[in-house]
Amino acid sequence: PRVPPSRTQFVLSEMSTPIPPTPTDLSEGGTLAIVFVTLSTFAVASLAYLKFGTLDVSNRDVYFAARNSQPWWSVMFNFFSATIGTWVFIIVPEMGTYAGSLGIIGYALATVAPLVVLDLVAPYMRRNLPQGVTLNDFVEQRFGPVMHGVLTICTLFNMFIFLVAEFTSVGGLIQVMTGLDPLAPVLGVSIVTLCYSSIGGLPVSLMTDNVQGVATIALVFVVCIGIYATIPVTSSDILATGVADATGGGAIAFVSLVISLTASNMFHAGFWQRVWSAGSDRNMRIGVAGANLLQIIVMLMVGVIGFIAVARYGDNLYFPEYVAYNSMFLLLNEMALGWRVITIIAAVCMVCSTADALQNGFAALFSSHSRVSIVAAQLITVAVNVPAIVLATMQLSVLSLFIMCNLLTVAVCTPIAMGMWTGTNPTVALVGVATGLVVVILIFVSSGVIEFNDVPTGLSMIYFSFDLRSPVLLCAFILSPTVAAIVTYFGSKMFPYEFAGFRAVGKQPVGNGAGPAGTAFVA
Repeated sequence: PRVPPSRTQFVLSEMSTPIPPTPTDLSEGGTLAIVFVTLSTFAVASLAYLKFGTLDVSNRDVYFAARNSQPWWSVMFNFFSATIGTWVFIIVPEMGTYAGSLGIIGYALATVAPLVVLDLVAPYMRRNLPQGVTLNDFVEQRFGPVMHGVLTICTLFNMFIFLVAEFTSVGGLIQVMTGLDPLAPVLGVSIVTLCYSSIGGLPVSLMTDNVQGVATIALVFVVCIGIYATIPVTSSDILATGVADATGGGAIAFVSLVISLTASNMFHAGFWQRVWSAGSDRNMRIGVAGANLLQIIVMLMVGVIGFIAVARYGDNLYFPEYVAYNSMFLLLNEMALGWRVITIIAAVCMVCSTADALQNGFAALFSSHSRVSIVAAQLITVAVNVPAIVLATMQLSVLSLFIMCNLLTVAVCTPIAMGMWTGTNPTVALVGVATGLVVVILIFVSSGVIEFNDVPTGLSMIYFSFDLRSPVLLCAFILSPTVAAIVTYFGSKMFPYEFAGFRAVGKQPVGNGAGPAGTAFVA
């Protein structure tokens, strides 16, 4: 069961409003019509692009990379749309209910940090691997097949959890606001995004991201303003609860989010595809800056809704049942039907933009292997969707899914990132990855022994850590990548190695791994 965050720091009104019941004014047929009309719009737009678009998706490289084709404004909407999914409507208001202003600011900056890192490394990747598609291309050449396998497994798991979280979010939103079983909407999103992303590849995903990005910004802005104006909560009511106060717990959440999300998004193949799709390094830089600005605005606007929910419902969000993750939808259930219709349309836009980025990313993971056909890559993507849909109907905690996934990626990220240093020894880097994973396990084992006097309970908190203010999570997010980096660096000094350089497409690797000091070149 969910353990609600401690509310002792807040002054909650004894006259809190009861949680509203699920409205019955939107029928099952009406809900499905809204969902599938929105989905059909994107399907039709995709077909139109395939007929009139300028990129030839029958070309394998265009299909997976759309290389050097996107202007800065497209890069902006592509990254914004691939990042801002339906999870924003669930996790961000929930953070607002217990982590305060620092928690919300931390989450906003945490969505920005990964794109800043991508922007910094993009020139290196595009220069040294001009025919790259995902991070796997870099790792395969830099570290060899074993690390490439490790990265593939981590990336598949990370993106799978992202997909489950997105399906869970849109299904949960519709269920809370209409009472409809989430299976049909989730199936619809999966099938439609699979179809248009499989037929049109990355170019179609980029086009729909542009449309979905514009729609998301407009609709989220309208919904947030509607909640601010309609719900009878004033700024004085919010301040009286103390929910927006800057607290030590909020500071912990701030640091945890920035570290964990930066690591996690390194393992999103769809993001890396967009690095190589940018028309130039300049387009990448301007596009990322624009995407970050849009993300910060959306995250802060949605985060404030958590403050409003606390002022409106008080402890009813936590007792007798924890429903703080539905804060936004509960408020919408008090509003007129039209607001919920707009929110459902916005949610479908958001889940499609993130889902199609993931669908293309799954296929792209295997695109560097010419022996894997496009059809085979598509079938792998379909196979991944099946368990994702099943898990989504179970309505698991989206926040817990993300935390579990982030604990894996923080352990693996630093040794791989250190591959840009030519002295990083591939074998030692593998030891660094293993060490990072062991550190995560030891931290939770220690926590279990200290807090619960029970090791299995401590390990179970890898999934059941619902509170981002947890010092245990903070320790894991800081120590795991740090220790992995230290082991990799000093191990590489003990066992000297020089990377000889990246090979051009169609050529054999240069040398046997030994080259002049400090070199990293394209052969």
